[in-house]
Amino acid sequence: MRIIISLVYLAAAMPFYTSAAGAVTAPTNFKSFVALITGIIGKLVLFIFALTFLAFMWGVIKGWVIQGGNEEGVENGSKFVVAGIIGFVIMVSVWGILNLLQSSLFGS
Repeated sequence: MRIIISLVYLAAAMPFYTSAAGAVTAPTNFKSFVALITGIIGKLVLFIFALTFLAFMWGVIKGWVIQGGNEEGVENGSKFVVAGIIGFVIMVSVWGILNLLQSSLFGS
């Protein structure tokens, strides 16, 4: 089981490792500093989305597939799905608002 978790982590984190290998230049002005910070935050947001999606899928599998015959398990799975969808909507909304502010304030 640990090997599977390690492989999933490695597959999810691979884009971050490959982009970290590239040369990072020091920001020369405020706009390039903001671009650097927002790039880092953007990668963190994608990583959080991936982790949230994996947790959501685990809740669905655990609640509906594994405990499919158990009425309490299915009810808990339904609650988990609703909470996960609400969480995804909030995350996408906040991400959109931050992108809108970034583009309107910094024009990038």
